[in-house]
Amino acid sequence: MVDPPAPEATTGSDPVEVGVLLDLMPEKIGDWLADAAAYDAGGADALWIDAGPEPELDVLAVAAALAVITFRARLVVALPSAGNAPAGLARTLDTITRLSHGRLVLVADRDQCAELAVLVPGTAILHRVAGGYAGAEAGVEAGAMEGLWVTAPPPEGRASWQAALAEAAGRGAGGLVVPAGPRLLDILRNPDDPGDRTDLQLAQG
Repeated sequence: MVDPPAPEATTGSDPVEVGVLLDLMPEKIGDWLADAAAYDAGGADALWIDAGPEPELDVLAVAAALAVITFRARLVVALPSAGNAPAGLARTLDTITRLSHGRLVLVADRDQCAELAVLVPGTAILHRVAGGYAGAEAGVEAGAMEGLWVTAPPPEGRASWQAALAEAAGRGAGGLVVPAGPRLLDILRNPDDPGDRTDLQLAQG
């Protein structure tokens, strides 16, 4: 069954951007990296790494790998723990920033934002809010990610995708963060195609 068309959602004259929340518990890291590269090539505006307070993998090491194999999407990395920044963090973040040509964005607890802004000046910083993410406290750089990014479940089809974009626009959000999945990749790659290829293999580059 073909989904009925829905109007394109915008915030004013600007379209709602798309962030893809990547699963950080991959069975095969090579396939996971290929999937991330496919979203980057498919038009995602940001690749999101937020695996909670105790991720299985080192999120900064993963971000460094993504910086090398992707070219356009911003790399949004949620730092896993609160407290004082560990020694060497500034150097690690500066390295990832250089590898990504300035695409790195950080997500941190509210009480970490000011410290990070001093540690890595010029790096965009977000913090979690109910239902999404927002630009950090006043005086802390949010850069191109400034504003509200809301979360939504994976789309069931193109109609539900357009509805999610419209809802995000109605809330004044600049971006929508959605978990990775084959249907989302298909929609990003083929926005004007009403077909649905739910058996799409992600790792196609």
